[in-house]
Amino acid sequence: MSKADELFDKADFNKYEYNGKIEYLSREKSHEIIFYLNTKLIESRCGIGSEYITMQELQAINEKCKELRMDGGIVYERNKI
Repeated sequence: MSKADELFDKADFNKYEYNGKIEYLSREKSHEIIFYLNTKLIESRCGIGSEYITMQELQAINEKCKELRMDGGIVYERNKI
Protein backbone atom coordinates (compact mmCIF):
# COMPACT_ATOMS: atom_id res chain seq x y z
CA MET A 1 0.00 0.00 0.00
CA SER A 2 1.37 3.38 -0.99
CA LYS A 3 1.79 6.28 1.42
CA ALA A 4 -1.16 8.11 -0.20
CA ASP A 5 -3.36 5.01 0.11
CA GLU A 6 -2.44 4.80 3.81
CA LEU A 7 -3.34 8.48 4.28
CA PHE A 8 -6.69 8.01 2.54
CA ASP A 9 -7.34 4.91 4.67
CA LYS A 10 -6.64 6.91 7.84
CA ALA A 11 -9.04 9.60 6.52
CA ASP A 12 -11.71 6.87 6.25
CA PHE A 13 -11.74 6.32 2.46
CA ASN A 14 -11.92 3.15 0.36
CA LYS A 15 -9.99 2.91 -2.92
CA TYR A 16 -11.41 1.79 -6.28
CA GLU A 17 -9.59 1.63 -9.64
CA TYR A 18 -11.36 1.39 -12.99
CA ASN A 19 -11.43 2.84 -16.53
CA GLY A 20 -8.39 5.10 -16.13
CA LYS A 21 -9.55 6.45 -12.78
CA ILE A 22 -8.58 6.05 -9.17
CA GLU A 23 -11.47 6.82 -6.86
CA TYR A 24 -11.42 7.25 -3.11
CA LEU A 25 -14.89 7.01 -1.59
CA SER A 26 -15.47 7.94 2.03
CA ARG A 27 -16.78 5.04 4.06
CA GLU A 28 -19.89 7.08 4.88
CA LYS A 29 -20.28 7.54 1.08
CA SER A 30 -20.77 11.31 1.28
CA HIS A 31 -17.48 12.36 -0.32
CA GLU A 32 -15.43 11.04 -3.21
CA ILE A 33 -12.15 12.14 -4.71
CA ILE A 34 -11.41 10.98 -8.24
CA PHE A 35 -8.05 11.06 -10.01
CA TYR A 36 -8.39 10.95 -13.82
CA LEU A 37 -5.15 9.40 -15.01
CA ASN A 38 -5.34 10.37 -18.71
CA THR A 39 -6.18 14.04 -18.22
CA LYS A 40 -4.41 14.43 -14.86
CA LEU A 41 -7.46 16.11 -13.35
CA ILE A 42 -8.82 15.69 -9.84
CA GLU A 43 -12.50 15.88 -9.00
CA SER A 44 -13.95 16.20 -5.52
CA ARG A 45 -17.62 15.36 -5.16
CA CYS A 46 -19.22 16.25 -1.87
CA GLY A 47 -22.61 15.24 -0.58
CA ILE A 48 -24.82 17.20 1.75
CA GLY A 49 -23.02 18.13 4.95
CA SER A 50 -19.57 17.45 3.47
CA GLU A 51 -18.66 20.57 1.52
CA TYR A 52 -15.01 20.95 2.51
CA ILE A 53 -11.76 19.09 2.05
CA THR A 54 -10.08 18.47 5.39
CA MET A 55 -6.36 19.01 5.92
CA GLN A 56 -5.98 15.23 6.26
CA GLU A 57 -7.69 14.72 2.88
CA LEU A 58 -5.59 17.47 1.29
CA GLN A 59 -2.41 15.81 2.55
CA ALA A 60 -3.55 12.50 0.98
CA ILE A 61 -4.44 14.25 -2.31
CA ASN A 62 -1.03 15.95 -2.46
CA GLU A 63 0.77 12.68 -1.77
CA LYS A 64 -1.23 10.91 -4.51
CA CYS A 65 -0.35 13.71 -6.95
CA LYS A 66 3.33 13.14 -6.19
CA GLU A 67 2.96 9.39 -6.71
CA LEU A 68 1.11 9.87 -10.00
CA ARG A 69 3.49 12.66 -11.09
CA MET A 70 0.61 15.10 -11.48
CA ASP A 71 2.91 18.08 -10.99
CA GLY A 72 0.71 20.70 -12.65
CA GLY A 73 -2.67 19.13 -11.99
CA ILE A 74 -5.87 21.04 -11.43
CA VAL A 75 -8.12 20.59 -8.43
CA TYR A 76 -11.78 20.94 -9.32
CA GLU A 77 -14.55 20.97 -6.76
CA ARG A 78 -18.12 20.69 -7.97
CA ASN A 79 -20.19 23.56 -6.61
CA LYS A 80 -23.67 23.09 -5.24
CA ILE A 81 -26.36 24.81 -7.25
